[in-house]
Amino acid sequence: MRNLFIVLFAVMLTGAGCFGSSSTGGAGDGGIFKTSNAGEDWSQTVVVPTAQGLGTLAGSNVLNMEMDPQDNTYLYIGTRANGMLYSEDAGSSWRQPEYAALQSGTIYAVEVDPKDVCSLYVAKGSRLYHTSDCMRSFDNEVYVENRSGVNVIQVAIDWYDSDNIWVGLSNGDVLLSQDGGGSWQTSLQTGGEISEIIVSNGDSRQILASTFKGGVYRSDDRGDSWEKIKDQIKELKNADDVFSLVQSDDGGVVIAATQYGLLRSEDFGATWSEISLISSPGQLTIRAVAIDESRPSTIYYASNAAFYHSTDGGKTWNTERFPSNRIPRAMLVDPDDSSVLYVGVATSTD
Repeated sequence: MRNLFIVLFAVMLTGAGCFGSSSTGGAGDGGIFKTSNAGEDWSQTVVVPTAQGLGTLAGSNVLNMEMDPQDNTYLYIGTRANGMLYSEDAGSSWRQPEYAALQSGTIYAVEVDPKDVCSLYVAKGSRLYHTSDCMRSFDNEVYVENRSGVNVIQVAIDWYDSDNIWVGLSNGDVLLSQDGGGSWQTSLQTGGEISEIIVSNGDSRQILASTFKGGVYRSDDRGDSWEKIKDQIKELKNADDVFSLVQSDDGGVVIAATQYGLLRSEDFGATWSEISLISSPGQLTIRAVAIDESRPSTIYYASNAAFYHSTDGGKTWNTERFPSNRIPRAMLVDPDDSSVLYVGVATSTD
């Protein structure tokens, strides 16, 4: 294993203020970590310039990340308790939007419109927020959930027609708006908290919705009908506890991170097979997984202070030490250079 190299900005070493301190913060091994050589070396990219001086995300818990589909140096993150932040310089520094409601609290999801990068959707609590002017203003009533204790936790946008917006709720409902958020219909009721929604990169009528405790659902007709995937998954212990889904740039390969381990589908979720890992099935909880979208045989995942990398679809794995004791929760691969990755970490698994 190669020696680990962690770069910490000098301001943090000299006592820069902690940005948005949280009761779940703890040690300074949180925020975002970046590698430019497929995990051999890592830097903690957590600087937050503020009006009071330079702060740090090192005590923050990152739950999700999003990359601008037209500019891979522009990143968004959603945190637990510290709101939403964005970077315009590939993670070298982070800023908050001026909109006060998104400067604190838990951000469950951030999604950029694939046709209009100034159009952004943010899930927080019972509301879905939308900006159409690059965060200069936000509409906080695109969707408002009135049922007590039910939150908006997942968002997906149809790349073919961005008026089609998908929302996943904490009670297991999947909603669809076909008019840019003007009206909503319940498309699916799973009964389990939605962990991911993806629109096939190959055919936007094909949708996958996963749940934390109830498996994967598939639609071929933009949500008019759904099928719960049972074959293969039911044979693998806890494989229906699904944490995340990622797909190739043509939608031909989907990887699922589950409590069992990693699964692969080559028909957009109709059938699945397990990916061989170094660890035994169920030994690790894998919340963060990513692939090179143009070469999906290149797979990355992280868990328990270790980072794993395969270039042959999981036949063999390289292992590196990961520089945080927190749980990797989100991972992004630079589409122009798959050796460049970002990993967001958080305490606990909620």
